[in-house]
Amino acid sequence: MSNKERLENNTESSGGNTNNLLYKKIACFTKKAHELSTLCDAQLGIVIFSPSEEILWPTENQAKERFENYLSFDWDTRKPNLETQESSLDKKMKAQEKNIRKMEQENEEKKMELLFNEVINGKSYLELDARELKGMIKLIALNKTKVDECKKQLQEEDQPIKDNDNNIEEKNDSIPKNNYV
Repeated sequence: MSNKERLENNTESSGGNTNNLLYKKIACFTKKAHELSTLCDAQLGIVIFSPSEEILWPTENQAKERFENYLSFDWDTRKPNLETQESSLDKKMKAQEKNIRKMEQENEEKKMELLFNEVINGKSYLELDARELKGMIKLIALNKTKVDECKKQLQEEDQPIKDNDNNIEEKNDSIPKNNYV
């Protein structure tokens, strides 16, 4: 008799409630293992020891074979590729901390922009504390570098146009001028 038939018979039998409940749980567990095995294309085996019997899933031979494969597996070759849950969580936590720092910096920049606009609209800079003044200085320096970059780009874009204008004037000088006009 297979394990599945034995489980079905035990769940249908009128045994004690605890045995009945145990076999229902085991049947549910083996069903979940079968689903997981199918979905993940993994070889699963279940060994359950109870005082009265041992239950092996999917069959006794397959469960023993899978257990022996597990025991014979060379973990030393796989260790460099394995990642513990702790290291995985550390990586995620560091990424979140980096994201939080970035968001805090962006938030601080937005606050300084609003404060800068208030100062431009008439708020006295004497009302600002040291942190706000330092933030304003950083914002002004950042804006100055942006303006310098834009100025440099405009000069680079304007340079070929001026060169072309100079070439046109040189060409015009070589053409004889008509005095009739």
